[in-house]
Amino acid sequence: MSTASRIDPRRGADIGARRRNLRLAILAVIQAAILAFVLLTVVRPPAPSSGPLLGKGVTVADIQSFTVTGHDGTKIAVKRDGVTWVLPDQGGFPAQTSRVEGFLKELTGLQKQGLVATTKDAYKRLQVSPTDYQRRIVLDLKGGRSETLYIGSEPAYGSTNVRMDKQAGVYVSHNLHASDARTDAAGYVDTNFVKLDTAHVTRVEVKNANGDLVFTRSGGAWSMQGVPAGRKLDPQVVTGMVSSLTDVQLDEPLGKKVEPSYGFDKPLAVVTLTTVTPAAKASGGSASGSGASGSGATSASTSGSGTSGSTAAGSGSNGTAGASTPAASAAAPAAAPTVTTTTIKVGAKDKDGFYPIQASSSPYIVRVSGSSLGDVVSRKLADFLVKPASPGASGAGAPSATPGSSLGGLGTGKP
Repeated sequence: MSTASRIDPRRGADIGARRRNLRLAILAVIQAAILAFVLLTVVRPPAPSSGPLLGKGVTVADIQSFTVTGHDGTKIAVKRDGVTWVLPDQGGFPAQTSRVEGFLKELTGLQKQGLVATTKDAYKRLQVSPTDYQRRIVLDLKGGRSETLYIGSEPAYGSTNVRMDKQAGVYVSHNLHASDARTDAAGYVDTNFVKLDTAHVTRVEVKNANGDLVFTRSGGAWSMQGVPAGRKLDPQVVTGMVSSLTDVQLDEPLGKKVEPSYGFDKPLAVVTLTTVTPAAKASGGSASGSGASGSGATSASTSGSGTSGSTAAGSGSNGTAGASTPAASAAAPAAAPTVTTTTIKVGAKDKDGFYPIQASSSPYIVRVSGSSLGDVVSRKLADFLVKPASPGASGAGAPSATPGSSLGGLGTGKP
């Protein structure tokens, strides 16, 4: 009988059991290590605070301006202007108070807690040194005092190293991260540059190198000038373009000064949008500011002028003469809808593929992407037509071209 055949089966079973137990022990050690890491770095309670990092008593109201610089050299400045905030390097473009002051509250709320280091040798490693940082924030306070804050690396999830320039201690913040300190204008302003109610747009004209495209809407259906015989307009393409043009998002404000490089003397495209806003119902005979759509357009012209905003006009007419109640309580004549024209001029494309634009609704020039404008620079008539059926394709399901049919139903039979 061989040696292998003489091994006790029970001994082999014991060896297998010991191997399984060893694997389970190793897994238990790994799980314990992971749990310890989570407890120590993620859910560890914050250390006691020894006071505000920016100094005792510093509030948002004390901050007059600030500058945020990124590790890549990008930079943004924000300045207080009375009760509002502006971007001084972008011609005083208005910032959103809620966004600016929300960020400043995070800064003033920083505490001296979780001390990490106190030596200069550690500053560069933790990215809180004057030459190596994720963000450098310079705060100008009342009285001419200036403070500099460095936001550094993240040693663990949810933790960020922070240090004041005039202080030795490096602390850990669990609320503020480098990404919260934006270095682009879009982090502090309302990015809605042109905002119109799409439902109120009745006419769109696009002029570019490919010609003059004119679209009108009546009864909810779009039509287009110059559609060739036998071809049909694709209303979905028109709707997509109009949606973009009534919701233009800025990438960056450029200020008020027109630079030659913007190319506005020979614009790549000029867009004219006409909106008709129904008059709001008058309450108690008082004017409701008819047609105030909130779009901010400055080139508005009101059709039927002499009826809007008139609270006493027509008193004693329409059979109300001799009424004992005040004229303000009399039924006012129906106010005319407000007709507003907004013009957008598109300048030369820059090296990054963006376009400077001017809008009649704002004194500022901003930079936008081509997609934000519905690609109006390159649009041509053929882009808005239903593609013809390919040879041999069945005509079944194609919409019938009955006279007077609504354009809104076209395009469903596209191949």
